Amino acid sequence: MAGLLPETAAWTQGEEMPSRTWKINWEENRIDGVLDGKEALQQAALLALLTPRFRHLIYSFNYGSELESLIGRNRDYAAAAAPSMAEEALSADNRFLEVKSGSFSAQRDYVKGSVSIKSGGGTVLVETVIGGRNGISSV
Repeated sequence: MAGLLPETAAWTQGEEMPSRTWKINWEENRIDGVLDGKEALQQAALLALLTPRFRHLIYSFNYGSELESLIGRNRDYAAAAAPSMAEEALSADNRFLEVKSGSFSAQRDYVKGSVSIKSGGGTVLVETVIGGRNGISSV
């Protein structure tokens, strides 16, 4: 339907998504300012890894990860499958030019690992813990 968006819209499909976003204060569970640049990309990657894929109707089927499905599985299988699941979850974001999974480990009730992400603004490292006694959390 033509004419719904102004012709001066700053972002269109196919262009790199803007990185400015709200800052999440994980310790106090609240929004605490604004992020931009590398910090915003790091938070976006962390949110994609922590969000279970296919669970929330507000997100497309391309958003989120399936890492949570590894909790309770065989540790060797989970540690082997986690890197590719993390890379797949982050590949949907066009701001991430290159995604490389680091080491992942799995215990009975959590999966822990790191991912290195190269973007136009440099490289960021994201470390995450999914599961555990307190539910889904981040590091």
